[in-house]
Amino acid sequence: MKFELVINGLDHAWRRELGCNCERCISPRRNANTSLSILGFEQDLLTFHGLVDAGAGVADSLLEIAELRTTPRLDWTFLTHWHPDHVADLARIAVCTQRSRERLHLAPLKPNLWVREGSAVWLERQQPHALRHFQIISSLEYHSKGRLLEAVPLPNTDLQVTPVSLAHSSADLHAPHGEEHLPCCAGFILKTQQHKTALLWDMDATNTWLEQPNYAEQEAFIALQGCDQIFIDCNTWHYSQQANGQPASHASFAMVSRIARALEPRQTFLMHLSGHEDALGNGFGWSDARWQLEANSVWQREGLRGSVHVPWIGQRISLGVATREAVAV
Repeated sequence: MKFELVINGLDHAWRRELGCNCERCISPRRNANTSLSILGFEQDLLTFHGLVDAGAGVADSLLEIAELRTTPRLDWTFLTHWHPDHVADLARIAVCTQRSRERLHLAPLKPNLWVREGSAVWLERQQPHALRHFQIISSLEYHSKGRLLEAVPLPNTDLQVTPVSLAHSSADLHAPHGEEHLPCCAGFILKTQQHKTALLWDMDATNTWLEQPNYAEQEAFIALQGCDQIFIDCNTWHYSQQANGQPASHASFAMVSRIARALEPRQTFLMHLSGHEDALGNGFGWSDARWQLEANSVWQREGLRGSVHVPWIGQRISLGVATREAVAV
C-alpha cells in the first residue's frame, strides 16, 4: 500500500484577527487550523483515509482532495487533543462524508476516532452530538509527557500509528476532586516498513524531553530519532514563556531548532503557525513566505541536518519523501 500525506491546515487557533492589518491577516491565501490527511492507495485506488485533527476550515480543505470527491471516505480520525481548533469540524466531516456515500450508493462507513482518555472526557461534555457519528477508541490512560502509548490497530493497512504523550498546558485537565494532573495531548509516529514520520504539533515549552530525555522518556525519544519528516508545533518565533513567567502554551522556533538538532529528521515542517503572539518586528504578522525565509536562514547558519519547510494547504507529501520541495506561498 502506498501512502500520501495531504496538508489540510497549518494555522493556530486564531487564524485571522478582525481589525488586524498585519501581513498574515490580509493575505488572501486559504487558511485552516492545523491538520493533515493520510491517504492510502492500492493500485491507485483510495482504500484508506486517516484524518489527524479536524479544526475550523478543515472540512473545506478536504473538499479540495480529488480522491475524496470521487471516493468519499473517512476510516480513522486521530485527535491530538480536545481544543476547539482541533475538533470544530468533527461532526460536519463525518456527516457530510456519509451523506456523499449514500448519494453515490457506497456502503456506509462509521469512522473510528482515536482520542486520549483526558480529551475524551472533555469531548463527551462539549461535543456529544459529534461523537455519536464515530466509533470511539479511547487510550484509557493518563501517562505523562514523553511516553509511547499503545499502538493503534489499523487492520488491512501497512501503516502503524503509535501515539506519543505530549504536554500542552491548557489542554491538560485536573480531576474534578483534587489536584490530579490528567494529560490529554498526543503526537503520533506514522511508520511503514520503509519510512517513519512524526506529527508533534500542539505542545508547550515544557516538552524538553524532546531535547534531553530522562530515563523514562528514552524509549519515546529513540522512537522519534531519524524520522523522514517531522511536522512540529511552531506557534511563535521567539517567545518560550508568557509575561508572567509561566511556560508558553506552544513551542517557539528556537525550541524547534533545538529539537531538530536532537532528533535529526530529514525534513522539518513548521505547523500551527501564529502571527500575533510575538513582538512587533520579531515574528508578529509574518506571512508563510517570511517564516520560510527566516527559518531557512537559521537552519543554514546553525548547520542543522536536513531541510526546513512551511507547507501549504493541499501540498502532498509521500510518506517518507516530499514529492516536491516545499515553497511558502
